[in-house]
Amino acid sequence: MEVLDLINERFSPYEFTDKLLTEKEMLALFEAAGKAASAFNEQPWRFIYALKQDEEAFNAIHSCLVEGNQGWTKDVAALIITVVSKNYAKNGNENTVRKHDLGLAVGNLTVQASSMGIHLHQMAGIVPQNAIEKLNIPEGYEPVTAIALGYYDGESGVKPRKPISEIAFKGKMK
Repeated sequence: MEVLDLINERFSPYEFTDKLLTEKEMLALFEAAGKAASAFNEQPWRFIYALKQDEEAFNAIHSCLVEGNQGWTKDVAALIITVVSKNYAKNGNENTVRKHDLGLAVGNLTVQASSMGIHLHQMAGIVPQNAIEKLNIPEGYEPVTAIALGYYDGESGVKPRKPISEIAFKGKMK
């Protein structure tokens, strides 16, 4: 399958099957994420994850989600909290593109997941202070988003996207 085909078929379900994910599958996703480009090759991203079958770790991550996300994620196969380093390791300066770099890593993870038949749903709805306290996130790092992962066997949920003419402009914006 072509990469663009995988991207075109991607969507974010709110329900998943009860099929569990394995540690091996998760490591393949993180390997893909780790290959993303980043400023100065800093790779400022970190992923804190738990499989559903690891109840204590899963519940700790689940408790970092806002209430509205807790209901539909209680039975997903895995949860991830994304984290970034605020500063460059090489010079201590603020890394102003850290979330951009995280986005590239999550993009790689998403394409890899799609190629494996795994769906994911990204969420901005987290309680950062809960994540810092419950997941041992050190000073100098910040939690950014959460990701629910699992398998899906329902109807396609692909939503319409803006045409290229509305998102790409040659030379200058119209």
